[in-house]
Amino acid sequence: GYHHKKLGVTAKGAIKASQRFFIEEGVDFYKEPISIVGVGSMSGDVFGNGLLESEQFKLIAAISSDEIFIDPSPDVQISFTERKRLFELKRGKWSLYDEKKISNGGGVFKRASKSISLTPEIKALLQTNKATLNGEELAKELLKLKVDMLYFGGIGTYVKASTESNISLGDKENEFVRIDADEIGAMVVCE
Repeated sequence: GYHHKKLGVTAKGAIKASQRFFIEEGVDFYKEPISIVGVGSMSGDVFGNGLLESEQFKLIAAISSDEIFIDPSPDVQISFTERKRLFELKRGKWSLYDEKKISNGGGVFKRASKSISLTPEIKALLQTNKATLNGEELAKELLKLKVDMLYFGGIGTYVKASTESNISLGDKENEFVRIDADEIGAMVVCE
């Protein structure tokens, strides 16, 4: 009797389940901003619906199958409006994000890039002195960021137990991006 993708039932359920952990910390993410690193794109119904659940979601970075989006110091209202625009396009790749609405030093990069020059803002975000990283290295470092929430709304295995091998997971495509669970810097993981 309803269209779960249009209503964002899967995404909303995941977000609502993770809300409990924020409430325990005295944070209402419908009223105050939380920082997020995510996996997915705004064209995906789970990622897209999830990142539109609250206007207070401060998306710092997102990793899709072929792009990396970084907004080191996003304006919550501007970024929400732009994410909503991308979602409504139904083909909202990160490269369609209005670059004028990305904070200083941010941008959209290809995951397949052999060398990405790091701006001072990205260096500060990653706490690194390196001048460049390849796309996979950059994505991996973003997954480790100390943020409020790590939101998985895309496809792939990006985290494994330190006791697991990459081979046993069967997701060769994300092998060089994958981190061990003990490397997660986020307070809450939502999938």
